[in-house]
Amino acid sequence: MSVRKLIQIFILLSCTGGALFAEWVSSPPPATRKVHVEAFRYGTDPAIIRANRGDDLIITFKTRDTGHSFFLQDYGIDAKITPASETVEVRDPLVPERPPSYVSEVHLKAGLPGFWGGLVSTSRFRCHVYCGPMHGFEQGDLIIRPNWLGAGSLGFLLAIVVIGLFRIKWEEGRFQTIALPPIDLNRRFGLLDRLLKWRPLQFTLTLPVLAGLMVIILAGFFGTKVGGRNLAVMLTWIIWISMLALFLVPLGGRIWCMICPLPVMGEYLQRGATTEVRAGTRGRFKNRFFGWFRLWPRALSGPWIRLGAFLVMGALSASLAAQPKWTAVMLIFMVAAAIIMSLVWELRAFCRYVCPVAVFISAYSALAPLMVRKRNTGVCKRCGEKSCLRGNAGGWACPYGLLVPQMDRNVDCGICTECFKSCPSDNVSLAWRKGPWRNSFRSYGEAWQALALLVLAVVYSVTLHSPWPFMRDMVNIVDKASFFEFSLFFVMLSAVALGVVPLIFWLMCGLGLWLSKGTSEAGKGIFNASVGTIFKKTLPAVLPLGLALWAVFFAETIMANMTFILLSLSDPFGWGWDLLGTAGMPWIQIWPSGIPWIQSALILLGVTLSLKKGYGLWHNEIDSKNNTLKGFTPTAAVLVLLAGGMLVYLTHY
Repeated sequence: MSVRKLIQIFILLSCTGGALFAEWVSSPPPATRKVHVEAFRYGTDPAIIRANRGDDLIITFKTRDTGHSFFLQDYGIDAKITPASETVEVRDPLVPERPPSYVSEVHLKAGLPGFWGGLVSTSRFRCHVYCGPMHGFEQGDLIIRPNWLGAGSLGFLLAIVVIGLFRIKWEEGRFQTIALPPIDLNRRFGLLDRLLKWRPLQFTLTLPVLAGLMVIILAGFFGTKVGGRNLAVMLTWIIWISMLALFLVPLGGRIWCMICPLPVMGEYLQRGATTEVRAGTRGRFKNRFFGWFRLWPRALSGPWIRLGAFLVMGALSASLAAQPKWTAVMLIFMVAAAIIMSLVWELRAFCRYVCPVAVFISAYSALAPLMVRKRNTGVCKRCGEKSCLRGNAGGWACPYGLLVPQMDRNVDCGICTECFKSCPSDNVSLAWRKGPWRNSFRSYGEAWQALALLVLAVVYSVTLHSPWPFMRDMVNIVDKASFFEFSLFFVMLSAVALGVVPLIFWLMCGLGLWLSKGTSEAGKGIFNASVGTIFKKTLPAVLPLGLALWAVFFAETIMANMTFILLSLSDPFGWGWDLLGTAGMPWIQIWPSGIPWIQSALILLGVTLSLKKGYGLWHNEIDSKNNTLKGFTPTAAVLVLLAGGMLVYLTHY
């Protein structure tokens, strides 16, 4: 093993071990403590119970309004709390056949047994008695000291920074990004190549998803009003969006756009066809289209409209998830908007300029290894027809208005596969990137979009997954009708996402420019141009951390609600069906004690990739690694502070 690797291991052990040792020596000895938990819609008082490992906790309960429960799966406790009674019914959720006990006090020893139990410092308790539309967000935390996860993750974060500085010091020569040739999946897999060129492919894949959309809308209107048991809520706000954040976008980029059901009915009307191609002429295109087919106004062509729609949808997400009917109305509205726009404007104007989901998919698709690219530049240069853009008798014009030889990033292409069918030279490849991802923001709107997503990822976690009930009250316009609080929340969210945070990063980029003195190899490099240029050039560095924060939110969402997913799939309308034989199963979360560890690991991975990317972006333009470090340090400090703050929040350190 090399000396440098030994030094990095020593730094990692020193930073993490030092933090763990400090936490160990500062933790008080165990004692006996009494805790009174008062439950209400939608939370508990206290929201966070803090104890020391080995404490004997004597917990009593009371409710301010209706019935609730204290569901602490890690400790095998499900205590049903009823009004006007100090006695609670206690069951073991892991052994549902065991008879309940009726007690006035619940006794538990803080800290779980075994090796893994000794590492668990955060256990989440929830309510398992339906008490209103926002019931699914009612939760609190039991925090045990020594808080190994909190101390260890912060020590690990410090080690990441220190190791990064040492690696920069050891760096020899100029920072270079090695461009490895991607894997041509078409050439590697003949069946895939035939499928991509098969005319009915997109229709065949979209049809079952479109049928699923119809079921979701019906479930929203006619199914149970309990969000946690309604398929409309489970499929839309847990299964689908979690799969997007955790798997589809990180690996496949915008591959969801290939089968998205929202725009297809409008596209069928616009084309006058489902699977076949209509050759002809319409404007600059070589296909026949119905509708007015107007050009989208250039002034509205940036991401601002869809970003605003995403902010609105994000602010309303708690209410939409709590009310199945609202979810159905939202989906109908989006389908109707896509249909109307397809009859007025050319191609997929809804997807390109309005769709709020495209904000998330477009921004983070830059990280995905799956991409559509040209095979040979010379072949494209000799092509005069530009069929990938204009279409022909073999394929439709690109719904996203893209020319394949000009595609060098994933953020615009919806992988609709039309260019595979229309290219007369077989020069389009579905490729798998092997080297580092590359991206640059071409407008301020794209940079603002990345920062708004970063802010919303944090806000989602704090409002929907935090133990603090006042955060949920701010977004609860379902039954508490807190319209003033919600309006204030939305104004503050918009101001922070579109104003405060971009200003902070703008100032940090400007400070970096001043510290690095704007030098470059030529003395007039891009980083010497303006703060705005630096801002757009540096901001791709926030994408890995931003995606990690979204994964933090959705990992907990799907792991905590997996049982409800199975219940809803078996009884989609809440009418007493049992299609899969899972309708009567008890609620059990997937490895709840491991959720905080997974979340902390995601944040540490995200900030590591962000720091590496940001340094690389600066070093590609600056001649000196010292000036590069000076220039990127202010932005890096913000990223590290954000990651550290989220680690403290998630572990309640």
